[in-house]
Amino acid sequence: MVAVLTRGFLLPGDIVSNMLGASETDDRGMIRTLINMLFWNLLAAFVALLFV
Repeated sequence: MVAVLTRGFLLPGDIVSNMLGASETDDRGMIRTLINMLFWNLLAAFVALLFV
C-alpha cells in the first residue's frame, strides 16, 4: 500500500524525467524533485482556492 502511494506521489517527476531522457546517472533525482514540488504545490494552491 505504501509503495503504491509513494509511486503515485513521485509519478509526475518520473514522467517528465522519462520524457527528457534523464537516466539514473544524470540528475534525474533533481529533475524529479523539482517537477514534483511544482506539481503538488500548484495542485495544493488550486485546492486551497476552492475553499476560500
